[in-house]
Amino acid sequence: MTTYLLGIDAGTTGCKTSVFDTEGRMIGTDYREYPCYYPNPGWVEQIPEDMTQALYESCRAAIRDADVDPEDVKAMAMSTQGSVFGGLDEDEELIRPFIGWQDTRGVDYVERIRGGEFIDPDRLYEISGYPAATVPCLTKYMWLKDNEPDNWAKIRKISHHQDFFLKEFGADDWFVNDTATASRTGIFDVEAGDWSQEIIDATGLTGVSLPRIVKAGTVVGKVSRDISLLTGLAEGTLICVGAMDQNCSTLGGGLVHDGTAVSVIGTYGAIYVATENSVRDPNGTLIVKNNSGPENYTVEAASIASASSYRWFRDTLGSLEVAMAREFGTDGNPYRLLNKQIESVKPGANGLTFLPYLQGAGSGPRADSFARGAFLGLNLGTTKAEMARAVMEGITLEMRDNLESIRNMGVEVQEIRAAGGATQSDVWNQMQADMYQVPVAALEVSETGCLGAALYAGVGLGVYKDLDEAVSRAVRIKGVFQPNPDNREAYDKAYGRFVKGYEALSGGGYFRYIHDNK
Repeated sequence: MTTYLLGIDAGTTGCKTSVFDTEGRMIGTDYREYPCYYPNPGWVEQIPEDMTQALYESCRAAIRDADVDPEDVKAMAMSTQGSVFGGLDEDEELIRPFIGWQDTRGVDYVERIRGGEFIDPDRLYEISGYPAATVPCLTKYMWLKDNEPDNWAKIRKISHHQDFFLKEFGADDWFVNDTATASRTGIFDVEAGDWSQEIIDATGLTGVSLPRIVKAGTVVGKVSRDISLLTGLAEGTLICVGAMDQNCSTLGGGLVHDGTAVSVIGTYGAIYVATENSVRDPNGTLIVKNNSGPENYTVEAASIASASSYRWFRDTLGSLEVAMAREFGTDGNPYRLLNKQIESVKPGANGLTFLPYLQGAGSGPRADSFARGAFLGLNLGTTKAEMARAVMEGITLEMRDNLESIRNMGVEVQEIRAAGGATQSDVWNQMQADMYQVPVAALEVSETGCLGAALYAGVGLGVYKDLDEAVSRAVRIKGVFQPNPDNREAYDKAYGRFVKGYEALSGGGYFRYIHDNK
């Protein structure tokens, strides 16, 4: 009898569920999309009913695809979004839709914190490892308290995605967070490993309960008969605490100790390096957060929109590719058709530059909550293929920008392991190697979020004694993309245009102007 592990990656725009054996081989998988809602400019919300149903259906389909006895799937865990929250009332019901991590409604609170109101911004960074920004929950908690006081008054528990979906899967001890999920809120003391009462008091967020902090992999329940019928998981399957999605993705890429760097290009993108010490960026822009499981830290430079920008391009300008994929195949994936067009365009996209700041600039050297996306250099000869390539290059140029900020901290990066949906594209993997000028290793399992969650479940089950054993057994590299020196000059010029384009728009006051004059 073979033991299998199930990992769920409950992402921003959809969920993927995968079944693995204990050697990290993916046996079955399934993907389901669900919507985000945008009720006002800059707002991003989700309704849990959309997501829960998709998670259940994805579980059933993945187990069916694996063609294994559900009784042999012994444990499951989830990779969940960070910086997303909802309020639960006294009946533990959600009182309003979840406020998403891409939501920028708290931008004015960012400016107020940076101006010294509420708490000294340097002290906030020292405690939380997170600079004042719109991504962490902090400013959105504050916005909700001040702008929806009736809803705030009903809140008894602040729920984040990890604990909420543990509840949806029937965990007994569900109101818990791993350290990475907690550190994504902006009110967590990353060194103490617990909620920061100092930040909570300073920002007026007292009076609500927050999840108890436990180690990733902790067993918190077993699948009940009712949940078994909904998910296809066998009754009694262990439910384990997973982690925030980026930590699952980096674990699935082998990021446990110093010396490893992982590039994640998903809905959210970032460059991560592990560190045993709780360091801080002298410029105060990079994120330092807890690395769940190893219980060390990761230094992170983030891209907020990342592959969301490519999806935006698909949804807005790729209707033909979507229709062709649906009608003629290509595995139902319009991105394959777009990637073919991108391959036909030379590096540099004929001078076209795309700024991928569709939800602001992240935690890298150009951190800017007011920044917005832009095509720069359009002319009457610009083609759709060039625009598609500019989007892919723009996403990757922001990642290079992030990598440069990590290098400026004195951190040497010799190789990067690529994770996230972009790793399924050879043209994108090669683009990363050429832009970063280091080898980029593509992993055998591209679904690193699912794999990381499954590895946490394996630790909870006891099939791995620790995460080092889990990674050594289950994480493998399938190929390495070496930098092409012939493309270096074109990408260095593209990077220069990227930086100058942002500086011109930001320095000229354009981003702030469009925020103030919507």
